[in-house]
Amino acid sequence: MVESNVAMTRVDFRLVHGQVAARWTRTLGATKIIVIDDATAKDKFMVDLFSMTAPAGSKIICYTIDTALEKWQKNKFGKGTIIVIFKDIDSAKRAYDLGIRFASLNIGQVPKTENRKPAFNTVCLSDTELDTLITLSDSGVEVYFWPTPDDKKEVLNNVVKKMRG
Repeated sequence: MVESNVAMTRVDFRLVHGQVAARWTRTLGATKIIVIDDATAKDKFMVDLFSMTAPAGSKIICYTIDTALEKWQKNKFGKGTIIVIFKDIDSAKRAYDLGIRFASLNIGQVPKTENRKPAFNTVCLSDTELDTLITLSDSGVEVYFWPTPDDKKEVLNNVVKKMRG
């Protein structure tokens, strides 16, 4: 059995951007960023764009959830220090349920929509998304909110209290 080298699993609607590409990659010493998002992985332009914008000393790979599951089962995404990024909470939960197991999940950015209310910093959640995070937490996943390395890390229980009283 291959040990996973995943340094962080994150939900970030923006996928790979300045905070991830520069800040988190450097902070964690990541050599590989794996984007798991069906639409992005099927968009050749976005895949090429991410590949070209990879920070020095690292690479960005985009997978569909199904392909990511195959790679995970084969060798836990291979060698290197890895950041895994999902575009949304539902995709992270689906991947987890299929067998891509992660010990923790950093919620970095989820945009405000009609159904979402402010949860923490750059994160807005719907009731359903909050329930999904609670379910992941109940399954043993450490769910936390930490947009950038300079921010204060917040635990799920505090966000639940804020949102539900």
